[in-house]
Amino acid sequence: MATNTAPRKRPLRFKIGVALLVLCALIYLGVLIVLFLPLTTAGKAATIGGMVVGAETCALLGIAGIGKETVQAIKARTGLKNRKRDRVDGQAPAAK
Repeated sequence: MATNTAPRKRPLRFKIGVALLVLCALIYLGVLIVLFLPLTTAGKAATIGGMVVGAETCALLGIAGIGKETVQAIKARTGLKNRKRDRVDGQAPAAK
């Protein structure tokens, strides 16, 4: 009996999500380029601020596009799933 060895076809939503995540990284690299452009300080600040907002939007839409299962798989591989942030001994942080 032959097994199905054809690669799994990814949906268009997944491909768009990956493209948005790549675009997010490129926008952040573009911030470094803006620093060296002959703009005023206010112009640079406005441009960089807009780029950061655009990059974060692309990141959120990209994460939504690739799906919950892929994000969980990435977290499991990178060890982010078992990270303890503000908890001590498994308890929630005390109110101050």
